[in-house]
Amino acid sequence: MRNSVRILAGVVLLLAFFGLSGCATSKWNRYELYMGQSYGEGKQWVTAKQWQGFLKSEVTPKFKDGYTVYDVNGFWAGKMFTYSERSKVIMIVSEDKDAEQRVDEIAKAYKDEFKQDSVLKIVCPVRVEFN
Repeated sequence: MRNSVRILAGVVLLLAFFGLSGCATSKWNRYELYMGQSYGEGKQWVTAKQWQGFLKSEVTPKFKDGYTVYDVNGFWAGKMFTYSERSKVIMIVSEDKDAEQRVDEIAKAYKDEFKQDSVLKIVCPVRVEFN
């Protein structure tokens, strides 16, 4: 039984190593920005018109090849309560070396325009195929 566990653990480690090493050498990255839709201490919401204006002025000019937007609900723990908020996720997949800088500019512009404390950014190397 112990040998089976050791072999299984070894196989898992090898798969993880080879799987991650393949992604780590990827030239493409996926960027995700998680953007809360409330502001003004939760008393105001980013309207559809404001959101479309933000995409048009900040996101589209920086990523003319395209991006994807998801409607999501975010949850997080505060000091005394768990909060939820309607949010948007912008997903960008790019091989451009300056893509992360442009993503950071978008996050900053959103924080400034809608008085946000933060915008969550996730970066992950990905394998991309166009079939």
